[in-house]
Amino acid sequence: MSKAASANVEKLLSLERTIREAPTLTELGFTICNRTRTLVGHHQAALCTGANLSAMRVVAMSDIPVVERTAPLVTWLEQAVKKLDPEGGPAILTAEDLQEVDNLSPPHMLLLPLRAAGKGLMGVLMLNRAAPFDAAEMETLAHLADVFGHALAGFHSPGVGHWLKRQLVQGRRKWLVAAALFALSWFPVSLTALAPAQTRALQPFIVTAPIEGVVAEIVVDPNTAVAVGDVLVRLVDLDLRNRLEVARRAFRVAEAELLRSRQMAFSSADSKARLAELQSQLEMRRAEINYAEDQLGLTQITAPMAGLAIVADKRKWAGRPVQTGEKIMEVARADQVEIEIALPVADAVTLMPGNRVDVFLGDERWVAAEDDSSNARMLRRTLLADGPGRVASFHAVPTVELADA
Repeated sequence: MSKAASANVEKLLSLERTIREAPTLTELGFTICNRTRTLVGHHQAALCTGANLSAMRVVAMSDIPVVERTAPLVTWLEQAVKKLDPEGGPAILTAEDLQEVDNLSPPHMLLLPLRAAGKGLMGVLMLNRAAPFDAAEMETLAHLADVFGHALAGFHSPGVGHWLKRQLVQGRRKWLVAAALFALSWFPVSLTALAPAQTRALQPFIVTAPIEGVVAEIVVDPNTAVAVGDVLVRLVDLDLRNRLEVARRAFRVAEAELLRSRQMAFSSADSKARLAELQSQLEMRRAEINYAEDQLGLTQITAPMAGLAIVADKRKWAGRPVQTGEKIMEVARADQVEIEIALPVADAVTLMPGNRVDVFLGDERWVAAEDDSSNARMLRRTLLADGPGRVASFHAVPTVELADA
């Protein structure tokens, strides 16, 4: 036996041992999707399990810890598995079969049925890659299909639940069970969904660049309290200071020229005729000074109201050029916050008026009543509270009125 063949046998034995030792279905699926490439190279692998082809669901994918139920490739794969022959062998899909997902999958895909002796189809393993699968690889995959199917069968045993179901549906017991289920149907069952939440400022003041320039520094630290008039941002003012100094010198020159012409106006008709022109030039120089001073004053951006300064990373702004009106930071009131809950479509539940939304922020628990919207995908709600344990009841989105719990 060659060294390459010996190495493959060792890899196969190692994979089988890991498969047998997998304590949970989750670890088994992770091992199948990620360790199979040590024997048969592939770009991506996905494992589908279920009682039958129509009930197959993707439970694991290579290189990712959690399967996103709404991902296009996952949705397409679950539909493609339903079209397989329950008693058939491996299905090799080509580029023509993959037209709907040609931008998500390489041109060659293999759907490998996983069967267990006496229990039938236990799952389907999907492998895709750029090159077609050769005969030697198909032989290896046929052996792995038996190994994987046998391992999956260990997690699909009928167990006590199946025995109990069989006992309950025999004789008169099934009518008692039906009556009990009918009675239980009158009791409401709450549906809950868990989703990440993020605290945001409610109606913050957007601090923007008043002029075009370069940020010299963000003076305040992120999430620090500021008062009205505190300096938040400084822009580079070297060019504007030079312009102001040039304008001031031009003003002094124009002022001296006007004074000289006034003195010579008593003896020179030409000097007297230029007085109006020189006066206009002096006023223009004064306007240039005022404009330069206004522009220089805009290089220091101050807080328009008291609150918290919200900026992502102050160090990234140093030396960064900005355009007029470009957002730099926010100033928000500390007692006005907004909670944004990103609820995935797959976990969406029907929301009715009066449903409660619990938001956990560290050790605090804020409770809010739902507003009149239903079937929401993105919930944007406002909580105004200065401590835990307060109850907020919604009157209009996004404002609320607080009441003591």
